[in-house]
Amino acid sequence: MTKYNTLLNILDVIRKEAPENHKFYHPLESNQIDLDKARSRAFIHLFLKVKFGLLTFDERKDFVTDGTDDGGIDGYFIDIDNKKIYFIQSKFRSNQGNFESKEIKYEELLNMDIDRITEGKNTHENGKVYNSKVLKLISKITEIPDIARFKYEIIILANTKDVGNNKLKKLTDGNPVQEYNFEKVYNELVFPVITGTYCFDPYKPRVFLNF
Repeated sequence: MTKYNTLLNILDVIRKEAPENHKFYHPLESNQIDLDKARSRAFIHLFLKVKFGLLTFDERKDFVTDGTDDGGIDGYFIDIDNKKIYFIQSKFRSNQGNFESKEIKYEELLNMDIDRITEGKNTHENGKVYNSKVLKLISKITEIPDIARFKYEIIILANTKDVGNNKLKKLTDGNPVQEYNFEKVYNELVFPVITGTYCFDPYKPRVFLNF
């Protein structure tokens, strides 16, 4: 089995963790388009699970903002302990060739409305209101009492190839960027799951905003 097929198997397990009333995650197996969309969202769940220890679907679901009017933000995480907010931009590819070679487009990075969202604006520049999960993110940010002490970091779950880190920072409003290309996904997201090494200490409290 290839690493990509192992990734697909993991994503299918993750999406099936969703309760039956979350129909988006349970498409007909014969509907490839909807299956790819469900796996794409499960890809964000995978990152949240491995990197931030959000082990259950209910812990993760509100941090996944992917969808219409998401302001270019597919997911996020608020780390209260370290005073950092992570914004996730993800591009899942539905076949191995594209997953390992296709790059994210510059305009997709430029479409991340980080400044507007962190400033508390509820709409795109064209006046269209963000989706409910992005609005909830904006509400969380505005309710953080010491928000001025928080820093922002961008997570890109996609291949950027020849784009240097300085250029990535410019494309993301000057914020630090972590890129997870296909190799890093296999090494840091897939491998920890299949070896069971991603589990956080269950006795250490995980503090995050989810109200």
